[in-house]
Amino acid sequence: MTLAPSDVVVIGGGAIGTAVAYSLARAGRSVTLVERRGVGQEASGANVGLVTLFSGHSFDEPDPGPIYELTRASADAYLALGDEVGIDIEYERCGGVVLAESEDKLRLIRRAADGYRRHGVPVEMLDAAGVRDCEPAFHHDGIVGGAFCPLNGQLNPLLLCRALAQGARRHGVRMLLGTTVHAIACEGGRVRAVRTSAGDLACELVVNAAGAWAAEIGALAGVKVPVKPARGQIMLTEPAPRFIHRVLSGAEPSARQTRRGNVIVGGTVEDVGFDKRVAAPTVAEFARGALERFPRLRGFGVIRTWAGLRPASPDHKPIIQLLDEPAGLCLATGHSRRGICYAAGTGRLVTDLLTGRAPFLALETFGLGRFANPEEGA
Repeated sequence: MTLAPSDVVVIGGGAIGTAVAYSLARAGRSVTLVERRGVGQEASGANVGLVTLFSGHSFDEPDPGPIYELTRASADAYLALGDEVGIDIEYERCGGVVLAESEDKLRLIRRAADGYRRHGVPVEMLDAAGVRDCEPAFHHDGIVGGAFCPLNGQLNPLLLCRALAQGARRHGVRMLLGTTVHAIACEGGRVRAVRTSAGDLACELVVNAAGAWAAEIGALAGVKVPVKPARGQIMLTEPAPRFIHRVLSGAEPSARQTRRGNVIVGGTVEDVGFDKRVAAPTVAEFARGALERFPRLRGFGVIRTWAGLRPASPDHKPIIQLLDEPAGLCLATGHSRRGICYAAGTGRLVTDLLTGRAPFLALETFGLGRFANPEEGA
């Protein structure tokens, strides 16, 4: 069966794929999104939902660099997304604290904070008492200090995916859900079509946004993509009146309280292949860690646990690149545990690449060339 052609076929219906499809469609491209399950059914729907502009990742960029710019582009887009598509994604810039449990880590935080402040990013250093005053619900024994950034925040990742998908549909994106990609047809050194369980799709461009399955999709076009699954496990409590008001990072497991009052506790980056089973010992460790850090959780019931497969590159940073061979294949994967932080920014960057616009940030950070042996995988 032959389907109507599209300019671009996006493979993957998580936050990255829907953001790419939405952005490309707004730029006037005809887009088909192919997803083997449903929107947001893999890693994008199985995470804590933090959007942090100053975090442990900032230590690698003591001055705001491409990772910060990618996150800032996403965070700024989320401010307007609800009004654009009519879905409240529950995004709030409640501010967040990056914690230090040692003087060495505090020095790293201070170095990064100094660099960010020089570029106008609001970051305030805190001593141990300041951490307590910033988030009284947090039990801070063993914390020597940290930094507060008012731009850090949180959202509902499932609603984010739903909003991006709805925006994409409104701009004419065709969604092929429950559809498997069988092959990427290449001729003359460039992509020509995507063969799916729903039929063949002629196209000029293909975006591999398949998350933890990006290596399998890449192989269909003869490209080795160094991404493999990394399991992340999550625990959700029953709802309660809001008592956690900031997002905190640097002390595992991470925890946040949703608008509905549930507390989401999560962490882990586990190399277990495509195993999505929840491990009881890990959940028990989450419970102990959460109680230690947030004593008010004592007595709360756990109503759900789940796991997702994050797409991990060797350095846990995204791979975003329009390839020369085969021409027309663009990679948008490897976002690891920060896909929500990077989604809208990735959509904008991929759109720049595929429409011939000057990319809004430096690409070298995200290219395959940073890996000496990409065929070895993550």
